[in-house]
Amino acid sequence: MSREAHRLAGGYFWYFATIGLFVPYWPLFLAGRGFDSVQIGLAMGVFAAMRVVGPPAYAHWADVTGRPVQLLKAASVAALCCALTFHWLESRWAIILLLAVYSALWNGVMSVYDAYVLGRLDADSGRYGLLRLWGSLGFVAVAVLAGRGLELTGLDALPLVLAALIGANWATIRGLETGVGTPTGQQRTSLGPVLEDRRVQVFLAVAFLMIASHGAYYSFFSLYLQRLGYSGTAIGALWAWAVIAEIGVFLLARPLLARYSLRTLVVFALGATTLRWLALAFWADSATVVFASQTLHLASFGLFHLCSVSIAQVLFPRDAAARGQALHGSVGYGLGGMVGSLVSGWLWSEVSPEAAFVAGALAALAATALAAAGLRGLPSRPESGVPDGGAPRSGSGSAPGDPRRAGR
Repeated sequence: MSREAHRLAGGYFWYFATIGLFVPYWPLFLAGRGFDSVQIGLAMGVFAAMRVVGPPAYAHWADVTGRPVQLLKAASVAALCCALTFHWLESRWAIILLLAVYSALWNGVMSVYDAYVLGRLDADSGRYGLLRLWGSLGFVAVAVLAGRGLELTGLDALPLVLAALIGANWATIRGLETGVGTPTGQQRTSLGPVLEDRRVQVFLAVAFLMIASHGAYYSFFSLYLQRLGYSGTAIGALWAWAVIAEIGVFLLARPLLARYSLRTLVVFALGATTLRWLALAFWADSATVVFASQTLHLASFGLFHLCSVSIAQVLFPRDAAARGQALHGSVGYGLGGMVGSLVSGWLWSEVSPEAAFVAGALAALAATALAAAGLRGLPSRPESGVPDGGAPRSGSGSAPGDPRRAGR
């Protein structure tokens, strides 16, 4: 890889290393600070809700100024300060409040970074996958090491480790090229006409349902396994295996996108997600079944994420790329994550843990039907003129290297 490619890959590695620490172990950290299941669901819901605020604000700033790297560096410093502060907080409400601030700061980063990277690659999603897989490797490395490490040091060390990982991210991205996209002051495309496209509306609804279906998984999977007698090391290894499985998708991104339509791939990912949640609902006492369900992470996250960033890139003009990625993140990971966390928290407490995963399966099934019916006729590349059934796209951009067919 070139020096720039190393830096781009490093940005993904360290960012998702923070996620590899946060997602598996943060609910356990909260439980250690006295949170019950409803309060954990509330805290994770607040964390997800702030994704509605952070990504659009960041994307607007990045698109308007044309200086995304400066924004990313500033966000890293602010998030690092939040992580350090968690170490000394004891009040549950203070932790939830700071978690909201941290989420708004840190969750706004990836939509801007994705748009930046795709801009540097000229929207070639195949090359994107090869860089993005380093994020999966970062997640795996930390999820595995932290499982054993936190057993030895105690969960109170988690915020300090989180701060160190954020600091490594800042050190990596500080050397990136500072400008990409539309120069400051140039007129930018309004999102209004783009949002009138039926496929954009369906895409956002599918993203909402898909991420909402993950509510029980992201909020309670570690607690669920702990309750069933799995060790901390086993829990970390299962999280890590899920991300190892998704790496295969990123390695095969170019041939997958060349051979199959985005619609076909999305429908497959959604159907596999439905099966995944049903397996966890009814057979999680079997380590073999849990291992198999974690393998399906290659579809429920890896394939869906690859398709989502590609769909956003083809449906939104280049000078609105960051805003398009941010809107997808806000509706999916923000609204969808918030609703999924709150509903799963209530079902976990008032009905059963299994009911929370069944609800996720139903949401994924609804998304499958919606995507199959409503994502026909996707354009084959960003800003491809006048796609079938779509309005003209403004801006200039080159076609990616992988020839994706229109959705069928």
